[in-house]
Amino acid sequence: MQKAEINVISKPKPALLWIAFLSFIAIGLQGSALNVAWLYMQESFGKTLESIGVILLAGTVGGLAVSFFSGRILSFMTVGMMCLVATAIEITALITISITPNWWIFVIASLLLGMGRSGINVAMNTFVAEYYPTSRMNWLHAIFGAGSTVGPLLVTYWVVTLARPWREAYVFIALIQVLVACLFLLTLKDWRLSDRQAKTEMPVTRPSFKSTLSLIPVWLGVGLFVCHVALQMCAGQLSNNLFVEGRGVDPKLAGLWISLFWGFITIGRLFFGMLIDKFKAAIVLRYCTLGTVAGALLIWLNPSETLSFMGLGLMGFTLAPIFPSSVSRTPALVGKAHSPNAIGFQMTGAGLGGALIPGFVAFMADNSSVGLAIIPPAICLIAIMQFLVHELLSSQERQQQTALRLEV
Repeated sequence: MQKAEINVISKPKPALLWIAFLSFIAIGLQGSALNVAWLYMQESFGKTLESIGVILLAGTVGGLAVSFFSGRILSFMTVGMMCLVATAIEITALITISITPNWWIFVIASLLLGMGRSGINVAMNTFVAEYYPTSRMNWLHAIFGAGSTVGPLLVTYWVVTLARPWREAYVFIALIQVLVACLFLLTLKDWRLSDRQAKTEMPVTRPSFKSTLSLIPVWLGVGLFVCHVALQMCAGQLSNNLFVEGRGVDPKLAGLWISLFWGFITIGRLFFGMLIDKFKAAIVLRYCTLGTVAGALLIWLNPSETLSFMGLGLMGFTLAPIFPSSVSRTPALVGKAHSPNAIGFQMTGAGLGGALIPGFVAFMADNSSVGLAIIPPAICLIAIMQFLVHELLSSQERQQQTALRLEV
C-alpha cells in the first residue's frame, strides 16, 4: 500500500520572521494606542470612563471568536492567507474608527479590530512555534511589547504635542497595517504549515474538552491568565485616567510613563527570556509575581509621583515573562496531548480577564464614592490573586514531579 504523501515544508525564508515581527509591532501599536486615546475619545462619543468596558469586551468577543475557530480556519486557509485577511479586517476597522461619529459603529469596528488582531496572533504563534526555536517565540512576544510602547507615545505626540485630532493617529496606524498587508501579499505562497507536526504519518489523537477540563492545573492556568491579563490591562489602560484626572499629572508625563510600562514589558521579556533557561520557571515567576505586588503597592500608596511611576514601571518589568513562560510550561503541567486544549482555554481566560475585569474596575471608578481612587487598590488585589494562583500552580507542578520520582 502506498504511503500517504506528507507535506514537509523546508526552513522558512529569513524574511518571514522579520515580517512576523513587524506584524506583531503593528498589533501592539494599535492595541496600546487606546490606552491614551480613550481619554480624548470619551469627549468625541460623549461617554464616561466606564464605557471603555464595552470597547474592551467587543474586541475580546471578536478575538475569542477567531481563536476558538482558528484550528478549523487553518485547515482550509494557509497562514499567509489568514494573515492577509486579518490585516484587511484591521485596516477596515481602523479607518472606520477614525471617521465614524457613531458610538455603536465604533463598538462594531472594535469587534472587527479584535478579530483581526486575534487572526494575526494565532497564525503567527502557530507558524513560529512550528518552525522556530523557543527563543524566537520570546522575541516575537517581546517585539509586541515594542509596538505597545510606541502606541501611547504616538497618540500623545499627535494629540498633545501637535494638537491634532486623535482620529488622525488612527489613520496613521491604518497606513502601517497597509504596509504589513502588502508584505503578506508579496510572500503569500511562503506562509504554509506542514501537514504533520510530528515526524510520523500517524494522526495525533486529541483528548476531549471534558477530559482536559478535569485536570486541576488547567483551571489554575486559566485563573493565572485571567489575573495576569486583567492586571496588565488595568495598569496599562486605566492609569492614564488615574494619573491625569485623579492626580493632576501632566498628560505628556503620564503618556510617557504608560509607554514606559509597555517598554518595560519588552525589556523584561528579553531579560527574563535569557534567565528562564538557567533557572526554574516557577522560581523566576514567583519573584516576578511578588515584584508585581510591590509595584502595585507603590501606585496605591503613592509616596511620591516619581515612586508611583516607578511602581508602574516595576509592574511592567515583572509582568513581562509571565504570559510566554506560562504558555511554555503548559505541556509539562497537563501533558502534550492536553496542551492544545489547555492553551486554548488559557487564551479564552486571558481575553475574558482583559475585558471584563478592567471594565468592572472602570465602572466602579465612575460610580463609587471614591471615584478613580478605587483603581490602585483594585490593581493591588488582582496582583495578590495572581501571586496566589501561581503558587497553587507551582504546588501542582511539584506534586507531579514527586509522583514521577516515586514511579521511577
